Amino acid sequence: MRVPNWRVIEVGIPSGRTPCEKVSLSSASVIVILLTDLALSFQQGYPSTMRLHRLDYASSSGFLLYSSSSVITPICLVHLSRELNFNLAQGGAVEAIRCLLMVLILLVSGFVAARWGKVRMLGLSAFVLSTGLVLYAFAPSYATVLIIMGAIGLSSGVLEALINPLIHELHPNDSGRYLNFVNGFWSAGIVGTVLIAGELLTRGVSWRVIVCAIGGLGSISGILFLVHASHGSRLHKPVSFADTFGHAQKILRRRGFWVFAAAMFFGAGAEGAYTFWTATFVQLQHGGTPRAAGLGTACFAGGMLLGRFAFGRFVPQHRLRTLLLLSSAAGFLVSWTIPMADSLTTLFMLLFVAGLTVACFWPSIQGYATDRISHDATMVFILLSCMGIPGFGLTTWVLGVVAEKTTLRTSFLIIPFVFLALVVTLVVESGVFSRHSGAQA
Repeated sequence: MRVPNWRVIEVGIPSGRTPCEKVSLSSASVIVILLTDLALSFQQGYPSTMRLHRLDYASSSGFLLYSSSSVITPICLVHLSRELNFNLAQGGAVEAIRCLLMVLILLVSGFVAARWGKVRMLGLSAFVLSTGLVLYAFAPSYATVLIIMGAIGLSSGVLEALINPLIHELHPNDSGRYLNFVNGFWSAGIVGTVLIAGELLTRGVSWRVIVCAIGGLGSISGILFLVHASHGSRLHKPVSFADTFGHAQKILRRRGFWVFAAAMFFGAGAEGAYTFWTATFVQLQHGGTPRAAGLGTACFAGGMLLGRFAFGRFVPQHRLRTLLLLSSAAGFLVSWTIPMADSLTTLFMLLFVAGLTVACFWPSIQGYATDRISHDATMVFILLSCMGIPGFGLTTWVLGVVAEKTTLRTSFLIIPFVFLALVVTLVVESGVFSRHSGAQA
């Protein structure tokens, strides 16, 4: 795809506009160009029917557990903060700590999986995560929550590190579609968790009962992985720690990798901001009930769910970059309007659209990067996740700090700049790889 001619677009913008209006109009022009380019892809052939493997289903269950564990704190945050006596900044710190420990285990999991296999590690981690959630339900204080969140973060990190590389191994020639589809179950887990938890909280059910139930059900994911571990062992080819470390070094030396790393940071940051803070935003800024808070988060996650399933079904591998540019430009536009919404109905509709724009970021950036960086795909996935998770956690924490000093509505105005940074990064990526081949970049 040709990079849009930014000078031509700028000429078409009427004079006298403010800088924000110029950027918004430029983004709208880019969206039109990219929509046309994406539509042309369907004239070149309709994507083939997807063929799912048993490990695809196990991986989907892993994302259901992973997403439920990540969103249960936000939906229960108001009740948690009242019962355990902590503020919004401390609530954001809970997520930041979970993400920090996820990054640490991500770096280790690549080496461990290279030696003993992905499927077995995924099964064990699912059981550890389920146990951590059960312990979380009995936490007596904020300090205990932070400690238990460490175990949850570590086990979540293994799921994050290894599910997507496993999907890539199962479908090496069309990984972008399958990554979007399986990652859709992350969004499905969010939708189901926030709707059910929000309803139960509104009816007076304790947050502890809800968290404990998620932990118990989550053990099913561990069972599914371990039942199919024998097939995973046929896919696995043991690699020494030295070779794995060598692959990581080669990838980190590529300039192109760091462009994708920045894209992952900003894309995950936008997703994290809405995933973590939407429920609290609905309750504090609009006076909504826990039921309404769950519905708001479900609208955002529902947009992601629909987007990932649709992109997985209809967008071919060679159009991932077009999809990413289109989504980030559209996200920039809609993110300006969300803090200004004057009713819950308007807010919920905007959140659904925001979910559509964010849907493709995590799976498509990783799938696109493996095409552009010709090195060990598993290590590419893991190293990119090591940048995505800090983006998710840091943006969440920054919004909480700003909200504590001003309002949550004001802090939401940070999100458009996260989208803008992603647009710029994707344009830079085109320049880097146009000067160098994928193997050199």
